Amino acid sequence: MTVAEMTRIDRSIEIKAPPERVFRALTNPDELGTWFKVKIEGEIVAGEEVWMTSLFKEGACAGYRFAVKILEVTPPRLFAWQWQPGVPDPKVDYSREPWTTVTFTLEPTAGGGTHLTVAETGFDEVSLERRASVFGDNSKGWAEVLVWLRNYAETAH
Repeated sequence: MTVAEMTRIDRSIEIKAPPERVFRALTNPDELGTWFKVKIEGEIVAGEEVWMTSLFKEGACAGYRFAVKILEVTPPRLFAWQWQPGVPDPKVDYSREPWTTVTFTLEPTAGGGTHLTVAETGFDEVSLERRASVFGDNSKGWAEVLVWLRNYAETAH
């Protein structure tokens, strides 16, 4: 894949929990904070902005505080936000950087579970100089994060 083709990330996972349970894990600030490993300031309501602070003690994201704009909250099937993509870079002034859109789509499965798809779009707005890096960070990140969500939604109530 060329850098110019890096425009969106699509990932999906099967979760052995009903859509209502998975949706709550995505949109309840306490639950989202637990499995996503962040502290959340604000309410998860369409049109609002929340602040998230990474709870990691080490690495590039340790203690990193970032804004997330909530775009849509449609229970129990759709949740969308915008944010700055990639691992934070202290040399970047993010006030001038484009945001990507993350959309979670939940579909019930025959066994009472959920097929969850996450799509992150808008990488085509990111400069070519940064695109490969942030696309790679988030592509790897979503593969890991969806497992965190699945493990949380299947075990926590």
